[in-house]
Amino acid sequence: MKKRLSYLLLAVLLLICLFIAAFYAVMRSQYATQVVNEALAQISSQPMQVEQAEFTPPLQLTLHGLTIGDDTPLYLPKVELWLHPSLPNRQVWRFDAIVIEQANLNLSQPAWTVLRQFEITQLAFKQSELVATDWSARGVNLQIDQPTWQDEQQVLPYGDMQFSAEQLYVDGHALDNLLIDARYQAENSTVYGASFSWNGAQISGQAEQYPQGWSLINVTIDKLNLDDSQPIDTWLQQLDKTGWIRDINSLDILKSNLTYQGVRVVNLDLSAEKITPSQSLWQQDNGYLSFDADSINYQNQQWVEPRATFNFSPNQIEVAELDSDWHQGRLQLQGVFTPGSMHLKQLSLSGVKWLEEAQYDLINAWHWSQSIQNLTIDKLDVNNLQIIQLNQKPFWQISGLNIDATDLVLKQQGELGFWQGNLIASANSASIDKHLTTQAAIEMNAEQKKWHLTRLFVPLDQGYIEAEGFWDRSKLSAPWQLNITMDGLPLESNVATNKQPIHINALAEVHAELSGLAGDYSMLAHSLSGKVSAALRQGYITIGQHGKQSQLEQNFELDNLSIDADRGRITIQSPTLKQGMQAAGNIDLTQPSLATLLLQYNSECQRLQWDVAANIYQLLNTCPIEETESAQTSNLESSIDL
Repeated sequence: MKKRLSYLLLAVLLLICLFIAAFYAVMRSQYATQVVNEALAQISSQPMQVEQAEFTPPLQLTLHGLTIGDDTPLYLPKVELWLHPSLPNRQVWRFDAIVIEQANLNLSQPAWTVLRQFEITQLAFKQSELVATDWSARGVNLQIDQPTWQDEQQVLPYGDMQFSAEQLYVDGHALDNLLIDARYQAENSTVYGASFSWNGAQISGQAEQYPQGWSLINVTIDKLNLDDSQPIDTWLQQLDKTGWIRDINSLDILKSNLTYQGVRVVNLDLSAEKITPSQSLWQQDNGYLSFDADSINYQNQQWVEPRATFNFSPNQIEVAELDSDWHQGRLQLQGVFTPGSMHLKQLSLSGVKWLEEAQYDLINAWHWSQSIQNLTIDKLDVNNLQIIQLNQKPFWQISGLNIDATDLVLKQQGELGFWQGNLIASANSASIDKHLTTQAAIEMNAEQKKWHLTRLFVPLDQGYIEAEGFWDRSKLSAPWQLNITMDGLPLESNVATNKQPIHINALAEVHAELSGLAGDYSMLAHSLSGKVSAALRQGYITIGQHGKQSQLEQNFELDNLSIDADRGRITIQSPTLKQGMQAAGNIDLTQPSLATLLLQYNSECQRLQWDVAANIYQLLNTCPIEETESAQTSNLESSIDL
């Protein structure tokens, strides 16, 4: 019995060996192609035809000229099949590997789905061209381990993937020399490493997929160059539309030249961490950004060798460092910004020359300041600042400005003012229109809304201005006091009247001691009190149009002008003179429309009576005989006008 079983087993083995030998013989003969086509017809759900088949023992089958499908056939020049040693499971053919070479494959073709019916341990492409709905690639080498398809819309199977391409073209952009090592899954895919060239830049990094999108990790962009015709914000807008970037875990941009929202940056080095592109700067949570560059240009402004470090948290941006050469000087800043406030820990300006753009920059700064409610500066240091404004009259400039200030509160609950702090400032020179001062200085301090002007000294060409005072804004009535002395203050006024304009030049001498309440206008109108003693020196008055003969041209002096204010009622008077200038008037601040201010000038042959408040005057010729007719005419005209 045992012998019979042994003979039977031996016979079976011989039959198997004969079958294998016959199979190998057939597959290595001229009939291999016919056998393969017959087999393909049995195992495939779509028509398949091969031009030539080659078998390499033990389990490698090479197909040349494989055509799949009828309506839109898929042609593969060369396919290598590595058969699995075991027999088909559940009528599903198993392959250790399928390698497709030199194919030009449209992944949207129905014939491509034929691979889904096989169990494949590894799927690979060599030197192929792949085309999908929104991308295409050439020179592709692709290897996918354990490829799986889960839905009909899937272009490439899921699996561990190593992908390289000479060029990938997507959304109008060409990515050259692309390398990707990734685990491709329906959810939570991972890119272990990727690199490519784009616009001359080398880009590499890693990424992790989350339900909200991709997190970019250790991404490096080296030598990216985008000129004004390729602003990076256009590219970022395209990325934003896709919504596939959830956050930037870490990003480095090196030696790059970019244009973003009108800002041109040259030779930029930038590092960013924990940034969410879909959120505004105010919504970032624990974000970080630092950069340095050769230059930044924006709206005719240039920053040279700037560097900065920012930390982001919800509704707060900390400027840990901002340092740049700017306007031929240097700017340094540290501070914290919120949507409604700005707290500068340090602001330093050294050697800055603010020239042609001063007017527009100051206007822009003013408009921007309207958007914040609170402005504080812990330390303000200004050295040798120069500002020149020549865009519109009156022209003005200040040179050699130095400011040393601490603990400043300059805007509080939307109100500008010197609310808190200590300030010492000086200027080598300053001018407005024709007026010039040198070595001007001011010192003031404020605490708990109580402002003290401890010193103001402004030298003039022929005199000076000196003042001190206080203003208590902690009280509703806001009491104030001002003591001021002005000597040699140039006055120049051109007043339009009912007839001809009146032009006055003089040097004023003024000493004033004033006080009152400034809670509102009504308080001021009922509280202004004090005394002013004044005089006008080297005065000159003319009546008439410029370039035409004047009706009056006279030098004058006005001495002992007294101005008394008593709870808003102001009395102006000067000594009565037979010749020369006199002044008199009454002003009630509660009824300013009823104010009167009269100036009278008497000379040998003329008398000027001028109601300054009403802007009317009469000019009388007082000399007799030959001037009678002229005087009568002038009197008639004046009486009609009055």
